[in-house]
Amino acid sequence: MRALLYVQNDGTLLVQSDHPHYEALRPRLLAFAELAQRMDPIHIYRIRPISLWQAASLGSTAREILTFLRDHAAHPVPYDLQRTIAQEVAKWGRLTLHQGARERIVLRGDPESLAAARVVPEVAAITAADRSDGLVFRAAHRARVKRALASAGLPVMDHVGYQAASALSFSLREETRLRGYQEEAVRRFLRQGGEQSGVIVLPCGAGKTLVGIAVIQALGWHALVLTPSETAARQWQREFLDRTDVRPEDVSLYRPGHPVTPVTITTYQRVAAQDRRGRRRHLESLTTHPWGIVVYDEVHMLPAPLFRLAADLQGARRLGLTATLVREDGAEADVFSLIGPKCYEVPWKQLEEAGYLAAVRCVELHVPLPAAEQGRYLSAGIREQHRIAAANPAKRGVVEALLKQHAGESVLILGHYVEPLRALADALGCPLVTGTTPQPERERWFEAFRTGRIRRIALSRIANTAVDLPCASVAIQVSGLFGSRQEEAQRLGRLLRPQTREGVFYTLVSKGTVEARTAKHRQLYLVEQGYTYRVYDSHEYLPEGVDEDEAVGVPEHR
Repeated sequence: MRALLYVQNDGTLLVQSDHPHYEALRPRLLAFAELAQRMDPIHIYRIRPISLWQAASLGSTAREILTFLRDHAAHPVPYDLQRTIAQEVAKWGRLTLHQGARERIVLRGDPESLAAARVVPEVAAITAADRSDGLVFRAAHRARVKRALASAGLPVMDHVGYQAASALSFSLREETRLRGYQEEAVRRFLRQGGEQSGVIVLPCGAGKTLVGIAVIQALGWHALVLTPSETAARQWQREFLDRTDVRPEDVSLYRPGHPVTPVTITTYQRVAAQDRRGRRRHLESLTTHPWGIVVYDEVHMLPAPLFRLAADLQGARRLGLTATLVREDGAEADVFSLIGPKCYEVPWKQLEEAGYLAAVRCVELHVPLPAAEQGRYLSAGIREQHRIAAANPAKRGVVEALLKQHAGESVLILGHYVEPLRALADALGCPLVTGTTPQPERERWFEAFRTGRIRRIALSRIANTAVDLPCASVAIQVSGLFGSRQEEAQRLGRLLRPQTREGVFYTLVSKGTVEARTAKHRQLYLVEQGYTYRVYDSHEYLPEGVDEDEAVGVPEHR
């Protein structure tokens, strides 16, 4: 039988996706490598230091990784790569941070690892003492040490421990039952005597919020929950009140000037906001409270200024929740060092097969750019080309035809560029919800959609996070944020709620444009999870003779 993969010296793996054993072996491959490019039938994976540290943090050994490669590679694994894998996996646990005396922390490790740490300029600049048993730092430099060393290729296992926090007692309601994978996620986070913070990766619709609540309940300490939007914050508050017997006065949305409660919920944007003098007063206010745990909802979206918050809150245990740990800004090492390593992940398709998530079909439709737009496109700069391709007026006819094809179903129309999306929503007679839509109005439209009073709704990038619309069975993505894998995963996640039958996720791409090139990158994470995109020209996929006027249907809102 032909080999599954070809291994290159730099850690690039050329994997044959049409190999009969690919689907079965992909989870083992993803344990230590990341999908970087898809050129069917070849999928290109890369082995990186951080992917090997993550594998080591979950218990994988270099021997297991090398055995997998040797068993399935067409040729012998290059010696340099074997050595790299052995060295990077061995780094996890070789440098450890411990509590010292008198507000000091101590970095310990073998002589070779400590020697490598000493020559990192930022570490050298903040070293308070260099002793035979390790490097000594002020406790306030805990995050800075870990971040600097991770950036230098030296992961640190943190054993310093956590600050004393006020107790919080509540129970899950009797009717609240954790699924098996949710129980396992909680167990993995709480293992090792409660020393390790970390990240739990679960698909949209798999109950990450309930996992976070269960962790907070098990620990029994005051908790700060950070979310990407006001909608998400309110959903957390509702889940606490619906799923537990916590006192309502103990769970609140953070408001400036008001005292924090045992469970305080707020948004990344509020905490990162600056006043006229450039001070982040909300951040300063929240860091003074002795939290027992800080939950970072959708941690892959953590804004750069909030890494400072993560640094200032190293004394609290940290839980990151996300559907995808990929970041387009290359800040995975910051998440790894400041929040913690990945401690649990379950493949999306595994939960779909178990019936916990709705099945979803992914269809990419290529829409020709009208001749009138082609000249503008060819003479434009790259950013303007993205905008022209996204606003392709021919997409409207395709959307109308799809709505006719899915008459009677609940449909989300998703886009990145607001003005073309607004024009489309007006033409279709459906509401548009964007980041500027007032919260009460958002909630009214969402409730109308959930209850079936309207069957279609257009959403800007706010659909990428924590919008609970479980009745949706069709999503039509008319534009995206360049090649964002995060956004693609979050948008498909709107259809994974098991209340619906099989969902369909359509992506409309302007044929022959930069949009077609970035689409392949957007899809990478979902391809990792087992989803397959079927690609068609729009005129081939849609039935002939669609009457555009009929396809629009009766306007639902004006």
